Amino acid sequence: MVVNTTAKDLLLELGFSDNEALAYLSLLSCQPATAYELAKVSGIPSSKIYETASRLVDKGLIEPVSADSGRGQRYIALGAEDFVAARQQAVTRTTQALEPLLKAAGNGVEADFIWQLDTVEGVVDKARQLLQEAAETILISLWPEELDALRQDLLAAEERGVSIALVHYGLPEETIGATYHHPVEDTVRRERGGRSLTLVADSRGVVIATLFDDGRVEGAWSRNRAFVFVAEDYIRHDVYITKVTAEMGAALQQKFGPDYARLREIFQ
Repeated sequence: MVVNTTAKDLLLELGFSDNEALAYLSLLSCQPATAYELAKVSGIPSSKIYETASRLVDKGLIEPVSADSGRGQRYIALGAEDFVAARQQAVTRTTQALEPLLKAAGNGVEADFIWQLDTVEGVVDKARQLLQEAAETILISLWPEELDALRQDLLAAEERGVSIALVHYGLPEETIGATYHHPVEDTVRRERGGRSLTLVADSRGVVIATLFDDGRVEGAWSRNRAFVFVAEDYIRHDVYITKVTAEMGAALQQKFGPDYARLREIFQ
């Protein structure tokens, strides 16, 4: 049997051994099956299959069913929906119990540190965490790609009554909270060589990242107050600029040139 390697890799991330992942995925495709049949389908040595099946039974992921006279003990696998639900519940129980214990064990200085983010997934995951934690305010500037990834969390925060100021690079197609169109997105992207994301939640947590067009990601997150305040001021000043250009854009372009070029020349 050819096993879906992506599914297997994800099971390994959940703590499955290689044989457990192979056995569970194989049984999904051939159940009910005896241990001998499962060994043949999965490629797990017969000397290992009974031990592997026993561990999966203990974990509640496969179940022995009535033996067939002539075939021996057979097994069935927990279905996909039940498997995912069970894992989610187990992780939730564990993390909820663990959080106060970790807080009690800490020395309270972690807020001073700045943590590196170097993948798109890492940036989005941390941004989603801060959005889900937000209770009062969200300041965020981002591009359409990141808005697509964070839309549901932003809408959920808005539904909770969180005040949102959103600066959008590119003409926004929707409004979430107070949404502002950054007026020179093409110039900004050309100068930076990519997109950027800046997020501050409740004036307590910040994510900053540049997602370069060549695939590199350079970012960080922190609860360091100085870092938070710098990012917050950055977004606030972007909001001020968008308000001014929305009201006086033509006059400003006449004075400072296309895309406000001379306005952005800070050393002249």
